[in-house]
Amino acid sequence: MTAIFRPEGQSFRATEHAGGPWSPDMLQGSATTALMTRDVERIAKDSGFAVRRLTFDLWRPAGLRAFTTRTELLRDGRKAKTVQVRLMDGETEIGRCTALLTAEGSETPRDPFAKAASPDKAPDAGTPPPAFAQKWSRYFQNVSVRLIEGALEKPGPAAAWMRLDAPLVEGETNTPLLQAVQAADFSSGVAQIVDMREWTFINPEISLYFFRAPEDEWVLIRAATRVGANGAGLTQATLSDHKGPFAEVMQAMSFERREAAQAQAS
Repeated sequence: MTAIFRPEGQSFRATEHAGGPWSPDMLQGSATTALMTRDVERIAKDSGFAVRRLTFDLWRPAGLRAFTTRTELLRDGRKAKTVQVRLMDGETEIGRCTALLTAEGSETPRDPFAKAASPDKAPDAGTPPPAFAQKWSRYFQNVSVRLIEGALEKPGPAAAWMRLDAPLVEGETNTPLLQAVQAADFSSGVAQIVDMREWTFINPEISLYFFRAPEDEWVLIRAATRVGANGAGLTQATLSDHKGPFAEVMQAMSFERREAAQAQAS
């Protein structure tokens, strides 16, 4: 069966299906963040705590090799825990996840100021993207996409349901949390606002804030990007499942004209 990673002892070997949009030989960001989340989720389950925040720093590109994770409990509180997961390529750290876990309460206050939101269209009511857009990366070819607002191939805000159809790790079932994290990495792509023939853009980090646990394999991303000054931007997204929103996403963006990027590389 197609899988993004295959276990090799204590390591995880990236398959060709892990390839990203900038090079088929380099990992897709969704693959790196989801693999680190796998460790966080196991700690949360063992402790009975809820995952409240996941912050990923993506420090350097990674090829399709074998990776290990190193996990450390930075804070072990009665009401909150902080977990760190490092993704290692040999002895080189290529990314890091810092996770906040909190104890679950027995009740939740009612928000008298909350506005009732109209229900979103279900995935089966959406439309798939054009075939060429689905070929942006090998990884993306294993993701089912159903657009309900906007378009992937056109600049502007958009909303799309996504589901990773291949197992993240061979022999394992993708959990709703893994589906949410892998989908969140596409926020900036869903909400891209530039002509990608003229501009490059990267998000060297991403943060997710959860106010409840996701419950579905399908995750809806509703995203928009804002541009600031000196090539800076910010993508913000809301993640939802069939019950409605469950998390907010923020990505710091950096834009660069392709001519400038090519000149620096030469």
